[in-house]
Amino acid sequence: MGWVRAEFRGQKVWAEVDDAGQAKVVGGRRPIRYSDAAGAKLYGAGASSVRDSGGPVQDLAPGTPAEPASGESSKREGATSGARTNGRGSGFGSAGTRTAGQAAAAADDARTRIAALPAETILAFTDGACKGNPGPAGSGLVVKLPDGRLIERHRALGQATNNVGELTAIGMALEVLAELDVPPRAPVAVFSDSDYAVKVLTLNWKAKANVELIAGIRSTLKARPGVKLHWVAGHVGIPENERADELAGRGVEESRGRR
Repeated sequence: MGWVRAEFRGQKVWAEVDDAGQAKVVGGRRPIRYSDAAGAKLYGAGASSVRDSGGPVQDLAPGTPAEPASGESSKREGATSGARTNGRGSGFGSAGTRTAGQAAAAADDARTRIAALPAETILAFTDGACKGNPGPAGSGLVVKLPDGRLIERHRALGQATNNVGELTAIGMALEVLAELDVPPRAPVAVFSDSDYAVKVLTLNWKAKANVELIAGIRSTLKARPGVKLHWVAGHVGIPENERADELAGRGVEESRGRR
C-alpha cells in the first residue's frame, strides 16, 4: 500500500492506493491523511470527494486512525436538528486558553466529522465578532459547494453583541442557500463555534434576547430539514473557520467606520 497526493474539499491531503496504484476504497470511503508525518491522523473520506492530483506513489510512515472525541458517538447529533451540542465540556477547552493538545483534538474532531459527511453536502462555516460586547459587530461566512465553488460574505452590524454576530452569520448561510435555489432537503452542514447559537436554535431554548432574530432563523431552519447545525471549536486551525473569523472582523471594522 502507498499514498498519493490528492485534494479533499479544497484541501491538500494524502490518499491511500492499493498495490496496483489504484484508489483504495473501503465501504465507500477513501483513507486520507493531512500529513506525511509518523502518527498522522487517518480519516475515512467519501470516495467521490477525493480527487487524486497525480504524481508518484509514496510510502509514508504509519498513521493513527482518527476516533471521535470521548462520548462523541452519543452526543454528535441532536435529537432532531443534527446539532452537536457538547461545545462546553467537550474536553477541547476554550478559545484563547486551550492547550496545544486540546486544539489538536478539536481539529481532529472537526476533520473526522467533515470527512464523514456525504460528498454532496454543502458546507458553511459561520462566525461573529464584536469589540466591546456590545460594540462594533460583524458576521462572516464561508460556503463550500460540492462542485468546488467557494462563497464568502461578511456583514457590518453596527452596534451589537457577539451573540447577534454569531446568529446573523448563520442566517446569512441560509440566505445564500435561498439565493442558490438549494432544495430544502439538500444536505447542508453549518459549522459555528458559538455553543450558544447552536443550542438556542436547536434545543428549543426560550430566547431571552434577540427574540425576533432567533425566531426568524428557527422558522427558516424548520423549512429546510436538510440543514444541520454543528458546533466546532474555534481557532484550532480549521481553514474555513479561521477565514469566517477574518470576514467577521472585516464587518467589525466597517461597523467602526459608521461611528
